[in-house]
Amino acid sequence: MERWRWLPRDLGAAYVMVNIPEYMVRVVEDGRVIHDTRVVVGKPDTPTPLLTHDMEYVVVNPSWNVPVSIARKEMLPNLQRDPYYLQRQGITIERNGRAIDPGSVNWQAGLGGYSFRQPPGERNALGRIKFMFPNQHSVYLHDTPSRSLFANDRRAYSHGCVRVQDPLSFGEVVFSLGMPNDGWTEAKIGGMFGGKERYINLKRHIPVHLVYFTAFVDETGRFVSRPDIYRIDERMEEQLGLDGTQQMAAGKPKTATR
Repeated sequence: MERWRWLPRDLGAAYVMVNIPEYMVRVVEDGRVIHDTRVVVGKPDTPTPLLTHDMEYVVVNPSWNVPVSIARKEMLPNLQRDPYYLQRQGITIERNGRAIDPGSVNWQAGLGGYSFRQPPGERNALGRIKFMFPNQHSVYLHDTPSRSLFANDRRAYSHGCVRVQDPLSFGEVVFSLGMPNDGWTEAKIGGMFGGKERYINLKRHIPVHLVYFTAFVDETGRFVSRPDIYRIDERMEEQLGLDGTQQMAAGKPKTATR
């Protein structure tokens, strides 16, 4: 019940809700679930944040501009061993907007102001489509080429963003709510796939709620319990004094994505 207080009183007539410990996203309209699918969420050390923001636009064939934190922590060590490592991944290295030869850089000295970009395509880390609800954490929902991860029961593998198992079906539902008279279908979305990045503004913005419920009743009336993957329940019990410690005022936990 405490966690419900963190949500707006009005969730919206139609909204998207990601329940992080359940690894699921649902689209709800007029109190009824009209779509659900599996998701991959952030790892415990790079958790998906809890937030509410409006989905404003969709990007088909997105580029991926690699965050500096990921470049420094995960890519730089590989570049120091093999300067052409990222090139084989389809990622270009740029400085001042111009592509450079990675073999010409002394990577032992660090990133040195270089940026990393992966152009649209089948190998792109964001897949073929991303769903944008601008927020201070720079997280969003997106497709992924790593399809095998959805077969796992525990799916906390990302850097904070939410990967969607069935992005075409999800996209059709999003467009039906955000652009109800424009005739969007899975086939229409898939027909846009290619090498050109395309931005589509939604005529109606859709609230997106990233939530954290480890215990809940599902659509069939069944009680469900999920593991506390981010230890938020544990910290809340401490704050509320439910673990025998001094009671403190509970507050919404701070989470980071990078």
